[in-house]
Amino acid sequence: MIAVLLAGVLAAAPAPQLGGTVVVDRPTAGPVVVLLGDVRVASEVVGDVVAVGGNVELAPGSSVRGDVVALGGRASGTGAVSGRIASEWTLVPLAPNGGIARGDAASAWGFALLRAGGWVVLGSLLLLVFPARVRAVGAQLAAQRWRAPVVGALALAVWLAAVVLAMAVTASPVAVACLLLAVGMLLLAKLVGVVAVASLLGGAAARRLPVVVRGETARAGVALVVLCGLALIPVLGAVVWFVANVVGIGAVVGTALQRRPLAFLLPSVAAR
Repeated sequence: MIAVLLAGVLAAAPAPQLGGTVVVDRPTAGPVVVLLGDVRVASEVVGDVVAVGGNVELAPGSSVRGDVVALGGRASGTGAVSGRIASEWTLVPLAPNGGIARGDAASAWGFALLRAGGWVVLGSLLLLVFPARVRAVGAQLAAQRWRAPVVGALALAVWLAAVVLAMAVTASPVAVACLLLAVGMLLLAKLVGVVAVASLLGGAAARRLPVVVRGETARAGVALVVLCGLALIPVLGAVVWFVANVVGIGAVVGTALQRRPLAFLLPSVAAR
């Protein structure tokens, strides 16, 4: 979700401000974009607020009529947000003060069920269409368990550097195209990686599952539901989900580096 929101905001955003802390203390027309710095909103922003490599603080009485995105940081404070809040550590629709945003507990559970269902559907389709690719990533993860998190962290750092570079010249159509390509690659690596992690976890627990869900696709779906459920746990759940993402991305990158990237991602095209 963070990547999608970031791409949508930056595609039409002005040149970002670099470093330091940007204080919005008067009504401002957004989007407000800060690179490697923090944003403190003390007034009203009509538009989105984005911090890449920093935090977003919403002071009491402030309001953002748009989305709040904190990539590599977190959103905090008691200000009002009319859109969505997406930060590195917030994986359910929580308000910055820790309460449920724009609704009650039922909305959070509904969001969690929708999210889990989406992952199960996407994971099942991926396993049915490209089972060999998911298995290859899972084998890479099983063989190099401790290397995958390191590779994943480095890959995310490189991705963030690419996003930063694109933001620095975001007025250029080429920069916007590179940004969207980087977001697409991240989403693809995340999808394959998380499904591979779930498949590996489901395989490890296969003997303890009912016979009806011991198949590869079914047990991976169960593991995805469990991971999405764990994400509801404050702090701990977010850390578990973040680690699963980093490990999965590391396994994908490690597998791709051992093969031709084109052959791994688009086998039918590479075969031609």
